[in-house]
Amino acid sequence: MKQLDEAIWSISGSQAGKKLTIVGGTHGNERTGVEVVLKLREMIEADILKITGGTCNLILGNPIAIIINQKRSGPFSPDLNRSYPTDLLNLEPDGSYEDSRARLIAPFLIASDVVLDLHSTTNPSEPFLCCLNSERHEEIYRWFTCDKVLADPNFITGGRSVTTDEYTEAHGGIGICYETGQATDTSRVDEVIKDILNLMSDLKLIDHKKTQSPNSKKEIFELVDSIIVTADGFRFAEGFGNQSWEQFKNGDVIGYHGEKALQMNYDGMTVFPHTPINKPEGSRVACLARKV
Repeated sequence: MKQLDEAIWSISGSQAGKKLTIVGGTHGNERTGVEVVLKLREMIEADILKITGGTCNLILGNPIAIIINQKRSGPFSPDLNRSYPTDLLNLEPDGSYEDSRARLIAPFLIASDVVLDLHSTTNPSEPFLCCLNSERHEEIYRWFTCDKVLADPNFITGGRSVTTDEYTEAHGGIGICYETGQATDTSRVDEVIKDILNLMSDLKLIDHKKTQSPNSKKEIFELVDSIIVTADGFRFAEGFGNQSWEQFKNGDVIGYHGEKALQMNYDGMTVFPHTPINKPEGSRVACLARKV
C-alpha cells in the first residue's frame, strides 16, 4: 500500500473498477474510525486483504487531533467536517490546519465513486448512517449493521454543503457518514470492518465471500430543525438531551429557552444532543428529525 501524503494511503487492483475512499479521524476523539482505518491498512500490508480491482484509499482525516485525542487540532480550530464548501479549491486558504487537511483530502473525495466517513457521537447513540436517501445510496448503505438512515437534504447541520459526504455528492460521488456509536466506544471496530469488507466485495474491490445478506429495510429520517441557544439560555426537559434518538410526540415539551417551553408540533426524534451548560448564544444543542 502506497503512502501518498501524511496519513493518506492508496492501493489499486490489477483490474479497473470503483474507487472507494474510507476516512477515519475527521474528528480526532472519535476512535472507532481511526482504529478501522489503521486495521484495514495493516490487513492490506500483511496481504490478508487483497485489493484485486478498483482503488481503495485510506485516510486519517485530522492527524494532530488524533494524536491529542480531541475533536479538533486546537481549541479555536475549525471543524474539519465543516471545511468542505463545494468550491473549496477555488477559495483562498484561511491558514488553519483543518483547512490545509481539507484541501489535501478534497481531490480524493472528488475522484471517488464512494466515500465512507466514519464518525461517532458525543453522547450515547445506536449506530446510524447519514446520507441522502435514494436507490444508489441504498445500494451502499444496505451493507451496514444499523437500523436508521438520517438524511439532511436541506443542510440543517452546516447551513450549506460543507461536510465530507456533501462535498463528495457535489462532485458526483456517493458520500456516506457512518455514526458508529459513542466516541469513546471502540467495541464495534470488527463489526464495522466486516460491513466494509462486504461493501468492498459488492463493489468488486476484493474477492471476498460476503458474510451476510444486504439489509435495505432501514428506517429513514430527515433532519428538519435545530435547537439553538438563545440569549435566555437553554435546558432540556427531563428525559431529553441524554442520547440520540430520543422520541418525542406532538405536544411534548422537550426543553426550555429560559422559562419559555419548547413544545413540539410534530412527532420526531432528537439527534446529536450536546450538554447545554455554558453553551454560548447561537450554539446548537441538538438536531430534530422526522421519519420519512
